[in-house]
Amino acid sequence: MSNMSPAERARERAVAIAVLADLALCGPFVAVAIWSGSLTMIADGVRGTLLICVGLVSYATLRNINRRRTGNFEYGTAKLEQAVSILIAMMLVVAACFIIYKIATKVPAASETGSAAYLATFFVTFNLFLNIGQMLSLRRAARDGASIIVASQYRARIAKTIGSVVVVGCVALDQLAGNVMLSFWADIVGSTVVAFIMLATTYGMLKEAMPDLLDRSLAEPMQMEINKVLAQFFDEYDDIIRVRSRRLGNGAEVEITLTFEGDRPFSQIAGILDRMRAALTQALPGAQIVLVPQPAGHHVMA
Repeated sequence: MSNMSPAERARERAVAIAVLADLALCGPFVAVAIWSGSLTMIADGVRGTLLICVGLVSYATLRNINRRRTGNFEYGTAKLEQAVSILIAMMLVVAACFIIYKIATKVPAASETGSAAYLATFFVTFNLFLNIGQMLSLRRAARDGASIIVASQYRARIAKTIGSVVVVGCVALDQLAGNVMLSFWADIVGSTVVAFIMLATTYGMLKEAMPDLLDRSLAEPMQMEINKVLAQFFDEYDDIIRVRSRRLGNGAEVEITLTFEGDRPFSQIAGILDRMRAALTQALPGAQIVLVPQPAGHHVMA
């Protein structure tokens, strides 16, 4: 039986809706892209399909964390998620190279007209408004900054929305302009922008994933700083269940599970945790601090 908070449910729901909406649109979007012959739309479809894979893994990870099923995760961060992110990043590079090749070999030709052109314009416009809606939903879910996964999905959706604006303009010109050269250059510009976004996304994913996969133990002086803070607050908690710490790229990640007497009001416990988090942040600048309160007598398996 899970004991999820309303905020956790809202974050999980926001990510789920975003991924499901992308999945529902993916098939028709790619089909119309191929039918219309729009290289810009094909590139955006390939990029979107690969990033759906990242979204699915992120959602699965978020579900496990929210349900406290973190036995296969070290310090609450899924190495599987980061490994899949690196795999998808490599696929994005291959896709971007393919798009660049198609750009280099593309020759001016009349675009599809009639139903294909109108459907292509409709789908990219619908995708833009869908991205705007999901971006706002994820923004609300990420507002408290409590979930790195939701924050990452929000940043990705911002980039996707910005890219969609360019795609809409270029596809509309390509499909509806009626001028061969204008259509040609609109498709070239749109495809180039999407390829650039692919490479920028790849860089961001690798930058985030690689340090986490190459983590290492926290240096002893930094562990001593954690112990000093725990000693400073010794009289304000009942017991220490678990302390986990590690290097995370150039920073650190610390997770501490503490117990408190069951008759203490939540506001008092929250105040203690806030002060302890502030002390740890001051002792370890730039560290990611996670404090987990539990009722006294509750034991967590390491």
